[in-house]
Amino acid sequence: MSDRSAGGDRGARGRGGARGVAYTVLTPANHYACRLPNLPGAEVVKLVTPRLAPARFAEYLVGLPPGGGTSDPAAPGFETFLYGLAGKVVVDAGEDGVLPLGPGGFVYLPAATGFALRGDPGAASRLLWLKRRYDPFPGVDAPGLAAGHRGDEAFEDTAVRGLRRRELLDPADPGFDFNMSLLAFEPGIDLGKIEIHDEEHGLYMTAGGGDYLLDRDRHAVVEGDFIYMAPYCPQGFEAGDDGGAEYLLYKDVYRDGF
Repeated sequence: MSDRSAGGDRGARGRGGARGVAYTVLTPANHYACRLPNLPGAEVVKLVTPRLAPARFAEYLVGLPPGGGTSDPAAPGFETFLYGLAGKVVVDAGEDGVLPLGPGGFVYLPAATGFALRGDPGAASRLLWLKRRYDPFPGVDAPGLAAGHRGDEAFEDTAVRGLRRRELLDPADPGFDFNMSLLAFEPGIDLGKIEIHDEEHGLYMTAGGGDYLLDRDRHAVVEGDFIYMAPYCPQGFEAGDDGGAEYLLYKDVYRDGF
């Protein structure tokens, strides 16, 4: 196991040749909070955006002050996934309804849906905000709004003993062009193999820690860390022996890469 007691020096960037990076590791000590005009008073950490080639999505860590939110609704044009980390937020999707978003809650909003965010007036709140251009497929209908909570369904066992998985979006629905999954590892459990595939990842550590193999490098990761993995980046994970680990994983799926 790597030393997970280190601070900001755990941040890293792995070169991936002429097309961009193979991966990045961002820790809270590496965060640089920026501002967005439609989120007054909010601290926004851009964990990844398409400016980091070859990424085709963006994922933000958004901290809202008490009573904070969007000054103007987010316009349609991007499909969006929101995941609550702390505090209480209300997602106003117009004709599609008003949805609560507390810790462990999630909302998927189709590209045709605009929305607004309203934070709890009495406390700060924090959420992950993922956005990307929808990738349509001929003959397949785009999905509609989906919402729920991580606790609505039990985590399911996988082929790897000690690794359980909870899909937040229906992986059998080809209308979705990405998955959002929670993976929970018992202490000392690993993925069972080194994966190399066409899909890219955005990974946010929601609990615990362990070691992530990225390309040829091994990196210690803990709760609050974020990893971007480019297509075909060799990857593997082993949870720590001192409590296991969990992470929220983005993966673009059901499309042929063109």
